[in-house]
Amino acid sequence: MKNRCFIFLLIMLLPSLTWAQTKNTATEVKDYREVDGKIILDLIVNGEQAGFVLDLAGHTAILPEYVEKFKIDTNTPGNFGYEGFLYKHVPTSKSVLISTMSFGNNVFGNGVSAFVLEDEPYLRKLGVAGVIGGVLFRNVVLTIDRKRKKITTSMPYRPSYMKLDHRADIEVVPGSGVVCTVTLDGKAYPLLFDTWNNGMISMTAEDFAKLGGNRGGDATIMNGYKEAGKASVTKTVGTCNFVKDQLGSVVVSENTDLSRSVLGTGILEKGIVSIDYQKQKIYFQPFDLIEIKDDVVEDIASKVEPGKLNPITREYFLEHIYDYRKDKEFVFKGDKPVVIDFWATWCGPCMRLIPEMEKMAEKYKDQVIFLKVNADKEKELCSMFNVVALPTLFFIPVGGKPIIETGAMPEKYEQIIKDKLLK
Repeated sequence: MKNRCFIFLLIMLLPSLTWAQTKNTATEVKDYREVDGKIILDLIVNGEQAGFVLDLAGHTAILPEYVEKFKIDTNTPGNFGYEGFLYKHVPTSKSVLISTMSFGNNVFGNGVSAFVLEDEPYLRKLGVAGVIGGVLFRNVVLTIDRKRKKITTSMPYRPSYMKLDHRADIEVVPGSGVVCTVTLDGKAYPLLFDTWNNGMISMTAEDFAKLGGNRGGDATIMNGYKEAGKASVTKTVGTCNFVKDQLGSVVVSENTDLSRSVLGTGILEKGIVSIDYQKQKIYFQPFDLIEIKDDVVEDIASKVEPGKLNPITREYFLEHIYDYRKDKEFVFKGDKPVVIDFWATWCGPCMRLIPEMEKMAEKYKDQVIFLKVNADKEKELCSMFNVVALPTLFFIPVGGKPIIETGAMPEKYEQIIKDKLLK
C-alpha cells in the first residue's frame, strides 16, 4: 500500500518536476542583426566590441587588420589540432590565441583559438571582424529564432518553450560542427548544419547524384567567404522531413565545392532551432507551434540604496554607468562618484574586502555610490574591461574615467576616495 502511494505521489509530481528542470536554466536572450542573409552577433573580443558572422560549419576566424586592433599576440599560435578549415575552402594565413571572447554572460572563452583570414572583401562588405564557429557555444544550448531575430543561450537545458518531443539526435564532429539527419523522399542524409549557407540544402556531387527528379533552375552557393555565386543545377524534392516535422517539397542544389552536404539557413525560415551540444540533441519546431515566452531575468539592481554595497548587473551598468555599445570612449553617466567592486564567492581576498567596502559605503553614503559586480555572473563586463584578477575595483569620478586597482587594500582605497573622488 505504501509503495502504491509513493508511486501515485511520484506520478502526480512528475509534471512539476519536469517544469522545474526546464526552468532551472541560466537563460540569456539577445538580438542579432542580419545582413545579406548572414546572422551577425556582437561579441566582446579582448575588450573590443565587434560583429562576427555566425558560421556553425566553420571556425573562429578574424580579418588580418583586427589582429592589431584586438591586441593579439601573434607569437602564440592557436591550438586547433588541424591546419585550416575542415569543411569549406577558406584561405588562412596563420592561427592565434584570443585572450578573451564573450557573447553576453553565458558564452565566454579564455585563450580562444582563431584563424587569421587572408583577404576577404565580402566580410568587409558585411561590416564584420570575422566569423564565429560553434566551439564557443559548446557549453550552452544555442537557440536561433529568425522570425524574431533572437539568439538565446541557456544552460543546462533548452528554453522552456522548445518541446521535448520535437528533438532528434545529432553528431558533434571535430571543430564543433553539428551533423543532423534530414530525410528526402524517404532517404536519410546526414547534413552538416551550416549557418553561412543561405539556401535550404546544398549537396556534394556524390549525394546530389543519389536524388531523383528534374534538373534546372538557379540556387545560391557559397565558396569560402566570398560573395555568393550561382549553381546551375537544382532539384525539387517532393518530401522533406526534419526532426519531427514534414516540411513538404524543398529545393536542393548541387555544390561541387562542398566537402560534405549541408543544411543551410533556409531551415530557419520554417521554425526555431535549438542545439544542445552537451547532450547531442537538436530541437526544431514551427514558429506557431507554441506561444514564445522568454524566461524573464530579474534585474537585481532595480534600486540602488545609499549607504549600501549594491549588487548590479550588466544592464544596470549600461544604463547608469557607461554604455560601451554606443560610445567608444568611456563616458560616465552618473552625477555622483562611483566605486565598483568586481568580486567572486570563491575569492578569499574578495570576501575579506567586502565588509570593509560595506563600512565605506555607510561612511560616504551621501557622497559616493558603492556597487559590486559578481564576476562569475557578469562575464561580458569582465571581458570588456579585461578584469582577470579579483578583487578589481573601479573608482569613477564625475566626468572622469575609471581608476582601476586590484587586491584587498581598504586603507589605500579609502585614500583614493578622498583624494580622487571627493576633491
